[in-house]
Amino acid sequence: MEMLMFHIDKALDQPIYVQLYDNIKESIIAGTLREGEKLPSKRHLSQYLSVSQTTIEHAYLQLIDEGFIVSRPKSGYYVSDIESLPFIARPSQAQVSVQAPNQDDMTHQFRFQLGAIDQAHFPFDILRKFAKEAFEDLQHHLVETGHKQGDYALRKEISHYLFHSRGVQATPEQVIVASSTDQILSIITDLLSPKSHYLLEDPLYPQVHQLLKRKHIHYSFLNVHHDGLRVEGHFGEKDVVYITPSHQFPTGVTMTLKRRIALLKWAQDKPSRFIIEDDYDSEFRFEGKPIPALQSLDQSGSVIYVSTFSKSIAPSIRIAYAVLPEALQKKYQQTLNIEGGSVPRHTQYMVSQFMASHHFERHLNRMRKIYRQKRDKLISILRQYPEVISISGDMTGMHFVITIKNGWTEAKCIDQFHRHSIALKPLSAYCYHSKSATPQFVLGFGGIPMEDVEAHATQLLKSLEIEDTSN
Repeated sequence: MEMLMFHIDKALDQPIYVQLYDNIKESIIAGTLREGEKLPSKRHLSQYLSVSQTTIEHAYLQLIDEGFIVSRPKSGYYVSDIESLPFIARPSQAQVSVQAPNQDDMTHQFRFQLGAIDQAHFPFDILRKFAKEAFEDLQHHLVETGHKQGDYALRKEISHYLFHSRGVQATPEQVIVASSTDQILSIITDLLSPKSHYLLEDPLYPQVHQLLKRKHIHYSFLNVHHDGLRVEGHFGEKDVVYITPSHQFPTGVTMTLKRRIALLKWAQDKPSRFIIEDDYDSEFRFEGKPIPALQSLDQSGSVIYVSTFSKSIAPSIRIAYAVLPEALQKKYQQTLNIEGGSVPRHTQYMVSQFMASHHFERHLNRMRKIYRQKRDKLISILRQYPEVISISGDMTGMHFVITIKNGWTEAKCIDQFHRHSIALKPLSAYCYHSKSATPQFVLGFGGIPMEDVEAHATQLLKSLEIEDTSN
């Protein structure tokens, strides 16, 4: 085992653990770090780099989460067999969350992890087949720089899928492809006026306002109500609104049609106004009639539609996309040196073939049933105790919010969860002004194996000192 010769710049705004994560992941992909190779211990590497062991832990946990390294009890950390992965996408700085993962999350047995998918039903064989075909069919094209907007075949499949699933009106020319939602948002902010003032939902995942802050763009927050963001008397001279209307993260609120129309009318009043619609979690709706995407109702070219394959396929696919209104699409084409072309061509080929062959559609239909079964099982157990637990935001997506009504503080709940080996994120972690006095937690269920769902629910009840009588 050799020490890792990585450059860490402590003067950068980028967290040190992210720099270390990037360096190790790049080395694994490049083959510099080989399968089975042992990584330095946290203690040795922290001493060598003059950083804390917690920083090393954060980087290692992120790599474990994505399958690049494995932890062997009483032995250490080792490079995984990345050939077993269906694809490898070269990472970019924007792909890594700037919020450090909780080091306890990986050690806890009962993990209600946000963003995790069901691994047991992942279509490894199908995607591996298309990944191999990419090298056979593309050959010398793989070494060429692809279109900065994304390969046409993938953009064509995305536009077709969005029209049939979400009612989104888009030509392949309006679709842009990037490696992450962060990168998509960075491109969008470059296309809009640098003097724009953005209005963000509160609560919201932190990457959005962190990106705006890094780019010195003005922004402010507005509380999310039970029916979504409300226009009346709040928007003032704001120019851009960023929303997650289908399944607001993290509250799970679905914006009503009335609120969507009011927001569109606001945008139509001035040509400089835009709505960025992050169609988060829209693929998985379990109750009620699906509400069409905001973009499908837009008559003035005010909505910029954003989505990703992180839930519908996997987070490690590293493909996000946007549908630009025609005016912005023309500006994108005319703008030199704008971001783009960061998704490997073989990955784009693999996903486009996955969609064109209808395997993607069948995969989504299968996963809707599986995620609904997990959700229904969890809710059927937790809702037996309405005096202690209430549930909201559960009609769509792979997470919902639970409110703890037994009189405990949030700190008391978190302490109990830790004692019972439960990893559960408090809603307050995503709040900026709109914090509730009653403890609320965001419960992700997508990554819990079906056979473990009941045990997770039972353990949660036990931590709240509730005796499960469902059996």
